[in-house]
Amino acid sequence: MNSPIDVARRSLLQGTLALSAVGAAGAANIADATGLVGRASAQRTVPRDDAAFNVRTIGKLQGDLSGVVTYTWNPGTIYGVIPGSGLPPAEFGRALYRVEGVTQRISRLLEDGSVEERSRNWMFYLDAEADEYLTRWRNPYTGEDIDVPPWRGSPSHSRLTVQGPEVSFGSGFENTSLGKPPTLSFRTLGERTWITRHAATRLTDTAGHHRNELSIDAWVCRTADLLDEHLTHVPSTYTWTSHAEWQPWTRMQGRAGNVIWRIESVVMRDRAALPERFLRHLEALLPGKLDEPLNWSS
Repeated sequence: MNSPIDVARRSLLQGTLALSAVGAAGAANIADATGLVGRASAQRTVPRDDAAFNVRTIGKLQGDLSGVVTYTWNPGTIYGVIPGSGLPPAEFGRALYRVEGVTQRISRLLEDGSVEERSRNWMFYLDAEADEYLTRWRNPYTGEDIDVPPWRGSPSHSRLTVQGPEVSFGSGFENTSLGKPPTLSFRTLGERTWITRHAATRLTDTAGHHRNELSIDAWVCRTADLLDEHLTHVPSTYTWTSHAEWQPWTRMQGRAGNVIWRIESVVMRDRAALPERFLRHLEALLPGKLDEPLNWSS
């Protein structure tokens, strides 16, 4: 099972998608018809170097600053990459396994302009091709059959300020976003804005071994929504890509290569919108966990 540091870090780096594809498309069509997009774009531009704006934007993209509970559905695939220019394509890169997870989150904007959030997340491993949750996994590089962690997850409490995130993961955690104003890269074309950020992490265990990771968040949202200070949530399309070391449970330590995580998420206010099969699996392994209250005192 992954450490709480691993899981909490990942929950901080991951963002969100639209309330629904239909809802986002519908909102865009209404705005186009009324000319709101064009007027908003003409009147305002994205403040690219405003740390306070970036804090609010990240909070709105990842959750809802009104404090309502949201559920972020996080499916994705983990790929293995082996270095070597002479390798056949099928050996250079391959899909190893998939993941399905949910992040339960509450967020709020504080008087000092920072965003505070509490969240809980759970993730399960699946076969790379078959639609089955894994208990055993055949390592394609070694041929070894390995027990798969039944789940990964932990609670997280964080605060994002204009001076960077305030988190406590211990002395073995280093990240390039710490102690710096949050930076976002914006690219606007009419009614759409593309937003990206990246951060590099190094984890050091008690034995002094290092694990490195480069994570990239990428959102696409409506420009008018991004600039609307009255919105507490900004619907978006979101992907999270991470270039990382082998996961410890795969028993690949010491072997050349890395993994690439690719997560595509959607944030919802109704947990009933989560896939029924996933909810059944979560309840079977962690009964009642999704029903436990999530509030600022928990």
